[in-house]
Amino acid sequence: MREKQAEKGTVIVFIALMLPFLILFAGMAIDIGRGYLHKSDMQNAADAASLAGVEKVSSSQARLIAVSDVPTLGQFIQSESSRIADAGADKFLTLDNKGTWQTGGSNVKTELRKKVDPSQNNPIRKRWSATYYYKVELTDNMDFQFARMFLPEALIPADWKVNVESWAESSNLSGIDLLTQGLMVEEAETFSTYQELEKGIRKPSNVTTDKSRYVKDISFTNAGPTYNATDGTRSEVFNMDGTNELNNNMKNLFINFKPDFSHSQKLTDNWDLDAILGMSVTQARQYLYNLVNKGVQLTNWRIIDEQGNLRVEHEGGPPSLWGAFYDNLKKVYGISESMAEQLMFARIASIINIVQPYEVRDVESLAQTSPKDISYSVYDDTPNKYDPLFVRIESEEYNESNGKAEGPYVTNTVRDISINIKADNTEKDMYGDYKYRPMLFFYDGPVGENNERGVGRKSRTVNFTLEEDFRGILFAPNSPVHVEGNGHKFYGIIVAEKIVDAAGNIIPMPDQQNKDTDAELQSFYSQLGFEDATYDDFEAVQLTVYKNPKKDVVYLTPRAGNTT
Repeated sequence: MREKQAEKGTVIVFIALMLPFLILFAGMAIDIGRGYLHKSDMQNAADAASLAGVEKVSSSQARLIAVSDVPTLGQFIQSESSRIADAGADKFLTLDNKGTWQTGGSNVKTELRKKVDPSQNNPIRKRWSATYYYKVELTDNMDFQFARMFLPEALIPADWKVNVESWAESSNLSGIDLLTQGLMVEEAETFSTYQELEKGIRKPSNVTTDKSRYVKDISFTNAGPTYNATDGTRSEVFNMDGTNELNNNMKNLFINFKPDFSHSQKLTDNWDLDAILGMSVTQARQYLYNLVNKGVQLTNWRIIDEQGNLRVEHEGGPPSLWGAFYDNLKKVYGISESMAEQLMFARIASIINIVQPYEVRDVESLAQTSPKDISYSVYDDTPNKYDPLFVRIESEEYNESNGKAEGPYVTNTVRDISINIKADNTEKDMYGDYKYRPMLFFYDGPVGENNERGVGRKSRTVNFTLEEDFRGILFAPNSPVHVEGNGHKFYGIIVAEKIVDAAGNIIPMPDQQNKDTDAELQSFYSQLGFEDATYDDFEAVQLTVYKNPKKDVVYLTPRAGNTT
């Protein structure tokens, strides 16, 4: 009996001796567990911060990647300032650890790398796209709360730190808004002026005309505005015929407005023709003569008399004072005084007629023989199977130097622009593939005094009229656009400053498409007169406002600049 009692006493003594060690080890286990839990929390914070940071700098969705997948710095992998990415990361970091984590602090390290690939064929990706890699590294001291209850401070590890690292990757193209991408496509795929076109085009060896004439032939260039005394209008007509062998196989086309005013000094205050509206002929004559030194003169014209006969075609050469030209209309060409006055105050109507569609080219073969003569899908770097035809409508020149640095200068007054779809490019072949190319029109509006667009001289309404079904894009972000669907189908996108009716009144539309706005959108599109309107980007732009726009094809400029 005593032996059993002695054994019990021994166990009690042993437990008493071991208890402090058991508590110590249990406490250390708790400390270590807390450390792993703290590290897990830190990793979550770093992951969220790296994703937020790289999305901030790329404006696109991101994904976490392993450290082994991060490319090393080199020729195409560049180190970038992480300031913008850090701002995105801080929104998450300051929510954790009671605000003690913040980029720039000693316990937070960040790094941003940018990958560019100049070997890409896609000019949009080559010029604008990049892949970003962003790192967030967090370091924090491990606090041994339980161990401190049993061990002297000298035995507590002073530098046991918890360290986590997170990398995230994002490519910025998919996050670029529709407006910005439209501008990118316009810049990359088209020429902005006749001078730029002439400089960038190489004349084929079998062409016998000089280069200037060749460029005028492959673009759409008239001798000048037509003064048509049969109806009192001034106009330039451009008929786009897809069977024209000279330009039907080109990647892009340019519509060139001939200037109608010449002057020795630069015009100021965004001057335009509306300054003389309401004046008498005598007042306008004197005003234009006094506007600059030696007067403002007319240049480039065709005159059709009241019997419908072409009387003169004048391109370049000595211009004429406005008043002298008015006198000649009456005296030389026999045009009545009332008609001559109407012509002198008439705005120029630039009329673009699509009279025959352009056949789809063999882009796979062209990619091998002439890779610069095709476009590439914005979704990848492959030849764009849709083979869109890019059509740049000139922005009306303002104070363009005509041969010499200090003038004389030429100016295009602001045009009335009409695009008339007279040919159906929606037909498919027996295999279900489209036979014709979608047409992408780009128009910035007139150039202002400070060489800006959409700010100084304002665009007049662009009239977009469907006489047949049509596939294409009208990108006119600085212009009011009047659409007449006339019961036809439209596949594509319209980007406009605003949509107006025939009287110029704004037609309101909702900011987005959802179940609550369907009825309002239906009312909006019914006013445009489409039988059907279906969104299609022809792999030239990517819509990031929402993924499935379906019947929603019109984007006002503020909305086209939306990425959320």
